[in-house]
Amino acid sequence: MEAPRSRATRPIARNDLVLVPFPFTDLSTTKRRPTVVVWADPRQVDFTLAFISSQQIGSIGVGEVALLPTHPEFSLTGLSVPSKICAAKLVTLSRVLLRRWLGRLGPLLIADLDRALIAALSINTVPVGEEGRRDERGRLTALYRGGGATALLADLGLPVDTER
Repeated sequence: MEAPRSRATRPIARNDLVLVPFPFTDLSTTKRRPTVVVWADPRQVDFTLAFISSQQIGSIGVGEVALLPTHPEFSLTGLSVPSKICAAKLVTLSRVLLRRWLGRLGPLLIADLDRALIAALSINTVPVGEEGRRDERGRLTALYRGGGATALLADLGLPVDTER
């Protein structure tokens, strides 16, 4: 890998776009590429980054996000050409390899990136949601059995009418 010339000195956060030497998949070399931070180490030592490409942007596949100049948040990214985030191409790099902060994703693009990561990594979000609902239903049922409607209202922080 090439030696760092100028390090990013500002705090780096999830959804920031940074310029890095991104490794080829065979690790034979690197190429300076824009990337988006998908995880930032709280100590600011390591960062997991998703690849951004300006090639084949007319073909957006599963796990990819279009970054087009016509998008209302494009100017926030710091990119100068239409591009796409490839959420399946991830790498974790040390901060010393970050060359420059480019910009950030806005809330609409963040939501698109989150969906792309779920699709690219085949993350099944249904069981987590269903398990949570099942657990909460069980908790509320036990609460009701133990104290009736009064206990449920108190759990919600609502005033309890005790005069009835």
